[in-house]
Amino acid sequence: MNRKIRISHHRQYPLADLEEVLYPLFQKYYTNDDLRVTIESANHVWCAYENDECIGCVLITDIGSNHGLYMILFGVKQCEQGRGIGGSLLTSIIKWSRQNHHTFIYLHTELENQNAIRFYEKMGFEKYDCQSNSNDDLPQCGSNVLPMMLVISNS
Repeated sequence: MNRKIRISHHRQYPLADLEEVLYPLFQKYYTNDDLRVTIESANHVWCAYENDECIGCVLITDIGSNHGLYMILFGVKQCEQGRGIGGSLLTSIIKWSRQNHHTFIYLHTELENQNAIRFYEKMGFEKYDCQSNSNDDLPQCGSNVLPMMLVISNS
């Protein structure tokens, strides 16, 4: 069956749609209130919808003086993972980033989340060494996370 996934950016998404995707994935790190604050802090929000149901979303904020972006949270509903939705979301974000002259996308993922690490590497991200690449503009690294970066070429 051919699925019609609609990806959009910066619409007025219902808070409940974002929470429905993100809270089950990140509840060990966020209370509902903390998640709402995080959602409200994002400068950019992308969502993937199928049949008016939000099945994936990404929260991003602008960082630094070098036109960088920090991917705060990236989530696809558990039952929808492995179906290309995350790749479609990230491809849309990279294309938009290039068009808007952003220079990099930075993120943190859990050290033990090998699926996420492989996914980000497949999408062009590289592991970033916080210790040898000190940059005050980037969010600090925790001990249980792997920082990763994608340098955006505007060609």
